[in-house]
Amino acid sequence: SSGINAEYGVLKEVFEMCDKDGDEKLAEKEMGRALRFLGLNPTEPQIREMIIEHNTPKGKLTFEQFVSSLENAIGSWSMFEDLMVAFSVFDPCDTGHANRAELKENLTMLGEPLAEEEAEDWLSLVETNSRGDVNYQLMVKEVLRREGFLGGADKM
Repeated sequence: SSGINAEYGVLKEVFEMCDKDGDEKLAEKEMGRALRFLGLNPTEPQIREMIIEHNTPKGKLTFEQFVSSLENAIGSWSMFEDLMVAFSVFDPCDTGHANRAELKENLTMLGEPLAEEEAEDWLSLVETNSRGDVNYQLMVKEVLRREGFLGGADKM
């Protein structure tokens, strides 16, 4: 969120520019415009979900809620990216798949190791193919979704 703080002025400008009716709130279409202006590419369901998270009357977000939604989306995305980079080490051909046994061994030994049951739980979220590989990209999405870091639809 330090990146968000550094960009606060830019976010405020984008917010005001996209607030077409001048009510100091962004409706769904205005929110989509603002996010795209910031270089993100959310789907309509993703934007709707960001608005629903705040349970606002008339489905409009204040500037503070807009910043909060952005921080959540960027935090989820950055966590996803970090995990993708970590797992890609086990995927030299860049297929999105890695050996299940090798992943399990490393999940329980490296970095912040998971308990054996937790590693097995993560791996059970996806199918193992005939070569003994799992789609770790799908596994990471499922883990983050289940833990509440990603909503029903992936963030940007």
